[in-house]
Amino acid sequence: MASTFKNAGMAIHTTDDSSAVLYTTPGGTYAVIHALFITNHSDTTAGLCDVAVTVDGGSTYRYVAKKVAIPQSNTVTIDKPINLEPSDKLKLVTYLNEDSTMPEMEAFASILEVS
Repeated sequence: MASTFKNAGMAIHTTDDSSAVLYTTPGGTYAVIHALFITNHSDTTAGLCDVAVTVDGGSTYRYVAKKVAIPQSNTVTIDKPINLEPSDKLKLVTYLNEDSTMPEMEAFASILEVS
């Protein structure tokens, strides 16, 4: 079995579609998300973020975190492992700010792939 460390990152958007997917486990591979960092770049507004993972290779999502509050100019870390099977996806979605402006959030994941 080969093990490979990977990094994945993205700007987090309010659209809950394929653009919300941070990482997809390759076929024939298992993955462990060692840590997920969610950063809010706004100096004035807190943000909310959902983190979800598929449990069946891509269509049924379950929440790891729902509407997690990320204070302005701060980072929230999910540092417990998230195990993914082949073709599973990790996605993140944020919400419009209370004043209807777009949040300034991004995510970074540290991943171990095992094939």
